[in-house]
Amino acid sequence: MTHISSRKNSEIQRLRRLLDDGGFRRCEGAFVCQGSVMLEEAVRSGMEIERVYCLESQLHFVPEGMPCVTVTPEIIEVISGVESASGLVFTCRIPQNRALSGNRFIALEDVRDPGNVGTVIRTADALGIDGVIMLGSCADCFAPKVVRSTMGSLFRMPLHFCTVEQLREYCTQQGISLIAAELNDTACRLGETPLASPCCVMIGNEARGLSEAAVKSADRSYIIPMQGAESLNAAVAASLFMWEMTRDGV
Repeated sequence: MTHISSRKNSEIQRLRRLLDDGGFRRCEGAFVCQGSVMLEEAVRSGMEIERVYCLESQLHFVPEGMPCVTVTPEIIEVISGVESASGLVFTCRIPQNRALSGNRFIALEDVRDPGNVGTVIRTADALGIDGVIMLGSCADCFAPKVVRSTMGSLFRMPLHFCTVEQLREYCTQQGISLIAAELNDTACRLGETPLASPCCVMIGNEARGLSEAAVKSADRSYIIPMQGAESLNAAVAASLFMWEMTRDGV
C-alpha cells in the first residue's frame, strides 16, 4: 500500500486544488469528501470513488479492494479543509447532470451561500422531493462546505442545472406548475392557498430574491406569511415550501 508523507506530493497538491478551486473541480470532474460516515454513504449510494486517503488507524473503515493511500496526520490536516480532521478523506467523481424525473421539485436561483445550498439538498432528501434544480449562479454543489452540510444527501438527491427558460419549457411540457416564492403582498399565502399539484417552487437569491425573468415565468407567486421578520433565510423558506409539498400530498 502506498504511503504519502510529503505535502509536495502531486496527489496532495491535486486534493488541495480540488478543495479550493471550483473550476479545477469541474475540469477534473471530481470533488473531496471526508469521514467514515460519508464514505459509507457514498458506497451505499453507488458513487464512483476515486481513492481514499487515511491514517493507518482508519483503514478498517475502507472497504476491501477500494483504492487507498495511507497518510500522516499532518497530511490529513492539509487535505481535509477543516480544523478538526476526521482522519479519512476521499475523492468522488462528480455525477453527470441528471435528467429531470418526477413532479415535486425545488429550484434555487443565484443562492450563493454554501450552507443554504447544502441544507436545501439535505432537506429535499429528507422530505422525498424529486430533485433540486440549480438556476443561474448558485454556490458550487461540490464545494467542501456544501458537501459537508448535506451529510451524505448529495450522493442521493438528483441535481439538475439549467436556465429559467429551460425550466419553464420542461414544466410546460410535463404539466408542472412553476411557482415563485417572493415577498409580494398580492401573492398567495403559503399555508392558506394550497400549492398546485404537481409543482416546482423557485427560491431566489438571499439578498435580491428571484430575478424578474423567473417571476414572470411562474404560473403563480406565493408569500410566506410572517408576523415579525421581513424575510427568511433561503434554506428555511425552501424547507417550508417543501414541507407544504409533502403535507398536501403534491
